[in-house]
Amino acid sequence: MATATNLSSAGRLGAFDAVAASQTDSVLVAAATNKKIRVHGFILNHGDTTASAVTFNSKGSGAGTAKTPAYKGPANGGFVVAEAKNAWFETNVGEALTVTTGAGSTTNVDVIYELVSGR
Repeated sequence: MATATNLSSAGRLGAFDAVAASQTDSVLVAAATNKKIRVHGFILNHGDTTASAVTFNSKGSGAGTAKTPAYKGPANGGFVVAEAKNAWFETNVGEALTVTTGAGSTTNVDVIYELVSGR
């Protein structure tokens, strides 16, 4: 389960987790009733042994819906997607933010997000 961080001085929240290889819909941010999870930035860092991939999903009941392509990075490498004023992507209303990882190694995932009213 992801660890929440408080970035309230910036009006945003954060969460991070080390997600094992070959996971499907591993929860980063739990669903909130009538809210979307809007992601403004993220960091991915793949483990030491094997390259991997990460896809961010919106997950209600059933299978998650991909909100990004599979982001791929080298072993012991990764990248930062800088915090944006407008979101990079968001979940569907009332759904969790999850990640699906490839068959590589553990990937550290950090996100900066906000909860916004659904429309």
